[in-house]
Amino acid sequence: MFAKNLLAATAAVCMMGAAFAAEKPATEGAELGKWTMDAPAAQALAKEKGKPLFVNFTGSDWCGWCKLMDGKVFSQKAWQDYAAGELVLLWVDFPKDKSLVPEKFVKQNDELAEKYGVSGYPTYVVLGPDGKELGRLGADREATPEKFIGQLKDVLIAQSIEKYLDAAQLAAYRAAEKAYDAAKAKAETIQKQLMDEAMKLQQEFQTRAKALQDKYEPQFKPIKEAMDKATEALDDLKAKAREAAAKK
Repeated sequence: MFAKNLLAATAAVCMMGAAFAAEKPATEGAELGKWTMDAPAAQALAKEKGKPLFVNFTGSDWCGWCKLMDGKVFSQKAWQDYAAGELVLLWVDFPKDKSLVPEKFVKQNDELAEKYGVSGYPTYVVLGPDGKELGRLGADREATPEKFIGQLKDVLIAQSIEKYLDAAQLAAYRAAEKAYDAAKAKAETIQKQLMDEAMKLQQEFQTRAKALQDKYEPQFKPIKEAMDKATEALDDLKAKAREAAAKK
């Protein structure tokens, strides 16, 4: 019983992030600032409106970092207000629950992940209206809508950075950009290792907790039966005491 409660508590913790999810993506068509799974419609809208296409590669029902970003950024009003006028949002999901993605989008999502070399989640790919990749963003434990929007704006501005910096400043910018990309790649590798090990620990915990449950449950059964029998006897005697008290 104790082990069963422990398992339930663990499951509740693991599902906390799910309560803070971004809005459910559309499965047909595209609208500015609204998530859609329909890649062709999203690409067409980005081109028509001359707006960036923000592609969210996610594992919506199992990826802890994805859930964190959904709760801290994408479900927040500040992000939604910004995206409504500035972004076309494409949701490319790889969930464990296959019912979350219509069959017609499974191949599309696999092809998009292969095209952009995405193997870790979440990965946010920013494309120009013409489909050219402008940059990438990732998850951040300290993320806020304002901070993430600022990072996104930096990606967009960087595409025309030559307009704003002189030659020396631009060279320094490119050097810093290269150093950042190298450090980020190392961080992402470590992050993936951390998440893989965390998943293994979680699975190991669940397996060991189940074993403990199976071990101790037989011992609890006769104790529970004894408690139930004693409770029944106590209730009966209390009832008799109440009857006796009522007669006096």
